[in-house]
Amino acid sequence: MSTMLDFELGSEALERSKVDLVVAGFFSDQHPLRGGAGRVDWRLCGLVSEQILAGRIAGVPGDAIMIPSSGQLRANNVLLVGLGPRALYRLGEVADAVSDVIARAIRLGCPSLAMTPLGLAEDEFPRCAEAFVEGATAGFAQSETSLRLRVILPPAQINQATQSIDAAIADLGPKCFRFKHLSLAAQSMRLSPHAPASPKLTTR
Repeated sequence: MSTMLDFELGSEALERSKVDLVVAGFFSDQHPLRGGAGRVDWRLCGLVSEQILAGRIAGVPGDAIMIPSSGQLRANNVLLVGLGPRALYRLGEVADAVSDVIARAIRLGCPSLAMTPLGLAEDEFPRCAEAFVEGATAGFAQSETSLRLRVILPPAQINQATQSIDAAIADLGPKCFRFKHLSLAAQSMRLSPHAPASPKLTTR
């Protein structure tokens, strides 16, 4: 049986995702933390900020550290990854970051992971969907096991994001990539309050 990368959209709070690993990215020059990293830091009572202040991770591309969730998230662990300077984070860097995360999850033997859009404001995901699909496909290319990737968005963004992912799949034609559409019932679920949103992405 061939291996598959199952790509899903979800509207639950990140800490409620039924996955093995939660991924959160942050910029080397952005404080306080925002987006997924800000939310995870809040749930872990500032543990992410402590790791940064202690110099265990600097936020440059390729930086990564594993943090136990200690029961504060449904996932057992959090993978914190660096995204580099905010001003240099464009579509190419989005694809590279997603590829790196997928490759790390595979090396860790992790069958499922969830993230908010890495470094992106929630309403930016639809126009960056192709970069996500491209990066996820590249990171998964050499995998010998299947993987489930869940991207968390507000319910209001799900329909547009779904259309953008469908368009990206049609354009890129990735092999071993399976997109699971979110049901209308699931879309209507309410999401608990978000941590501060990520700033807008600068295009090239």
